[in-house]
Amino acid sequence: MSGLAEALEAIRELGPEGGIARFAASLDPKWVAEALDASGTASIRRRKLPADQAVWLVLGMALFTDRSIRDVVDHLNLVIGGAKSLAPSNVTKARYRIGAEPIRRLFEKVCSTWSETPGLGGYRGLSLWGVDGSHLRVQDSDENFEHFGMPGGRGGSNDAGYPQLRISALLNLSNRLLADASVGPWSTSEYDLASELWDSIPDDSLTILDRYYGGYLMLQELLTGGRNRHFLIRAKKNLKYDMADVFEDGTAIGLLYPHDKLLKANPDLPGPIEIRVISYRGGDGELNRLFTTLIDPDEYPAQDLIDLYRERWELETGFDELKTHMLERKDSLRSKKPEGVYQEVWGQLLVYNLVRREMLLAAQAHALPPKRISFRSSLLWIRNFWLSAWSTAPGNIPKSLADFRSTLDVLILPPRRSERRYPRHVKIKMSSYPRNRGRLDTAKATNRKKKRLQSSFQVIKITKESP
Repeated sequence: MSGLAEALEAIRELGPEGGIARFAASLDPKWVAEALDASGTASIRRRKLPADQAVWLVLGMALFTDRSIRDVVDHLNLVIGGAKSLAPSNVTKARYRIGAEPIRRLFEKVCSTWSETPGLGGYRGLSLWGVDGSHLRVQDSDENFEHFGMPGGRGGSNDAGYPQLRISALLNLSNRLLADASVGPWSTSEYDLASELWDSIPDDSLTILDRYYGGYLMLQELLTGGRNRHFLIRAKKNLKYDMADVFEDGTAIGLLYPHDKLLKANPDLPGPIEIRVISYRGGDGELNRLFTTLIDPDEYPAQDLIDLYRERWELETGFDELKTHMLERKDSLRSKKPEGVYQEVWGQLLVYNLVRREMLLAAQAHALPPKRISFRSSLLWIRNFWLSAWSTAPGNIPKSLADFRSTLDVLILPPRRSERRYPRHVKIKMSSYPRNRGRLDTAKATNRKKKRLQSSFQVIKITKESP
């Protein structure tokens, strides 16, 4: 049995109340085996770095982004017993041999098992969810440029510094665990990626959305994909609706219709979406509107929904935790091939959920909401535990875990001061110097440059008279 397997076994023997100590034991080895079997990447012959250990290599890469891949192998003792050395090329081959699919399947298994926490949070019998998108930069290699593409810049399309991928995520706003995610090239719209997440939203739920997702078709897909689904969304300023009635609290009933072009292309679309319109002014005095399918003003007070919409920012916080704390603001991901990029992203999302899972257990142990546990501190403690656990004899791991849990109080944050509000502003001005593209010596790089150059040319009371 390898050092990693012995450590996992020792941790599992601590039982179900291991708290943060269960981080490495949270991934059932059966889940790893099932993900490898389902993707056809399980090891058939004996290797120095078999497929199941390669999965842990990917997770170690996500946890220790400041270490080289070889260092991750050494620190986590991933080479099987009897093998004293492993060539760096073999480490890379082992990683690409399993590919991205088993990591994605493992992430989905974790999501389906942990995403819902009974009895935690929610709003009036509805579970709370959020959907939003972001992007990550990847290595500026030819393969990544061809597959992912780049956003535009000062020189036109494809003029950004790095190729980029898009990511859309579904977050449980009560326990802060990811429930699903979709990833694709920059050319894939955030709208299309988000549409892949609707099947993961449960019945009896309220999904909070950014105003980008305010199209009729997307909202209709969300509503009809399950039973008793609802949405709360900030409306675009130019989004029109037909007013049907006004409530005493100043909110209104409206009807949201598909535009003519959409209706002509999809004549079988259902009728209009009945919405409740809530108008209010923010702290900056700007007029805002919320659209929701929670119609009853007595059961769902307008002020509750205005306050609830702020929960959407938990997804922005999640993306910040991924980029700032896990990736440590690196210029880009480390992989130079698209398959490695996808594998790396799924590994990052999986480790994010593993950290969040242990934060949830820590919060429950202290009878606190999950938002009171520091992600940064938890991540650092978990990194330290992994490094000490794999270098410690299995018999000493229980003592290490007891010492580790005794320091749990340092992870607890003070209550949030929700009254603080800050306007958006630019903190760093972009440089006026021309961008350095590096040396382009090879024919392949020259063709890539030509392709780039070619592409560069291409709560206020509403009345029936309210607009």
